[in-house]
Amino acid sequence: MRDPIKQGPDLDLELRQSYLGTSEWSVIAGLYNRYKSPLDVWNEKVHGYEPFDNIRMKLGRDIEPMIAKWVEEQLGCKVAVDGYVRFHPKWDFLATNLDGVCHSEDGIETVLEIKTASTIARESWGAELPIQYYTQIQGQMAITGLRKAHVAILTFGYAGVENFEIQTYDYDEEFANMVINKCVSFWLDHIVTQVPPKPVTDNDIKQVYPEANGHSLEASPELATKIETLKQFKATKKEMDQSIKELELDIKKTMEDAESLTYGEDTLATWRNSKPRTSFNQKTFKEDHPDLYEEYLKEGGPIRVLRLK
Repeated sequence: MRDPIKQGPDLDLELRQSYLGTSEWSVIAGLYNRYKSPLDVWNEKVHGYEPFDNIRMKLGRDIEPMIAKWVEEQLGCKVAVDGYVRFHPKWDFLATNLDGVCHSEDGIETVLEIKTASTIARESWGAELPIQYYTQIQGQMAITGLRKAHVAILTFGYAGVENFEIQTYDYDEEFANMVINKCVSFWLDHIVTQVPPKPVTDNDIKQVYPEANGHSLEASPELATKIETLKQFKATKKEMDQSIKELELDIKKTMEDAESLTYGEDTLATWRNSKPRTSFNQKTFKEDHPDLYEEYLKEGGPIRVLRLK
C-alpha cells in the first residue's frame, strides 16, 4: 500500500503523473468528457501536465476555510483540512485529495468536498450532483474507507453569494467498483504500456489524425448508411436555417425601430442596439505596413475538412 503524501501549497504536477485522481475517474469511465477525454488524460500522465491556474480556481482554494467554517456551524461537526494525497489500498495508482474530513460528536468521520458554482451552472445541475462530482466523491469514499460524503456548494450570482447548501451522499459500492475497474484497465492497458486510448471526441480525432496520407478507404454498408443519414440531416438543417432567417426578417420588418415586441403582458422579443465592436482592419494594415504584416504572419497546421459527395 502506498503511504499518503503531504501536499504543499502548490500542486505537484510530477506527482500527479503517477496516479489517476478521483476528479479524472468520470472521464476514464466514459461518464463525462465535456472538458477532457481519456486521450487528454493519457497525454497528461505520459507526457506531463501543463501548469494552469486562473482567478476562479484561486478563489475556490482561498474560500475553502470559510466554507469549512460554515459546514461546522450547520452540521455541528469539526472539519479537519486533510492536505494529503491518499491512495487506494489495492491499486496504488488510484488516488484522491480531500478538501476536508468532518468529525461528528459521535465519532463518525465523513468526506467533505467543497464546490463553488455560478448561478447558471448550479441551475443546470438540478437537484442531484452532476455525474463527474458524484463519481469523485464515490472514489473518495472508496479510497478512504469512509462511507458518507458531505458536499458543500456555494453558489455565486452577479451580486455575489446567492446560496449555500450541503448535500449528503452514501457510498455506492457497486457504482464505485464499476468505475474503479475501468480506471484499473485504463492504467494497465494504456499508461503502463504507453499505448494511447482510441479517440472519442472531435478534438481527439484532430490530434491523432491531423493529416490525410492520400489513400482511399472502402466504406462498410453501415458507414455508407451513416453518410446518407448525415446528408439528409444537413439538407434538413439548411432548410431550417433558411426558414429561421425568413421568420426573423418578417419580425424585424414589423418591429421597424421598436426595441421590444409585446403580446398582452408578455414580452415576445427584443431588438436592441449592442455596444459598438472594435475590430482590427487587417486589409489596411497590410497595405500600409506590408513588411511588418509579413513578419507577424504565422502559418498554422493543416486542417482536414470533411465534405460529403
